[in-house]
Amino acid sequence: MTRRHASLLALIATISLSACGGDEDSEPAAGGTDARTPSPSPSAGPSSGDQDGTPIRVSFGDTQLVGRLADNATARDLADQLPLTLTFRDHNNVEKTAPLPRELSLDRAPGGHDPAAGDVGYWAPDGDLVFYYDDGAPYFDGIVRIGELDGDLQALARQSDDAEVSIERAANGTAARSATAARR
Repeated sequence: MTRRHASLLALIATISLSACGGDEDSEPAAGGTDARTPSPSPSAGPSSGDQDGTPIRVSFGDTQLVGRLADNATARDLADQLPLTLTFRDHNNVEKTAPLPRELSLDRAPGGHDPAAGDVGYWAPDGDLVFYYDDGAPYFDGIVRIGELDGDLQALARQSDDAEVSIERAANGTAARSATAARR
């Protein structure tokens, strides 16, 4: 019996230690917020010169923003659907959202994200593409960061509900030149 108890205790200890290990991509405990400092994004924005991911151009009215989709399964799934023209609406004066034609892959996606202005996200529960133009959006389970936009984010904020926005792939050089011009 003691050998059986020892094996059972060893199994429980192993499970307990692995549960306390703190996987960075795991969801926070119930309650919705994650007190940890977020680690740097594996895919930096277009202004960093990082060449991973897919360069994109977002057009609405007379405005064009450039960006880059991250190098993850969810972002690659969106890139496969481009070009798209979507109708966006505002949420809480921090983000614009639009339903996508089909759900995106969540393969290896984290449980949630604390978005910043310029982030491109995927709101998995409703299958929406999200453009964040303000830092006021909190961490939420179900948000997957799939890229970043550069340029006049306030132009995005000023767009009325039901604004049509076109998203397309951009050539690497075009996105880099446009990003540099937008910062000038």
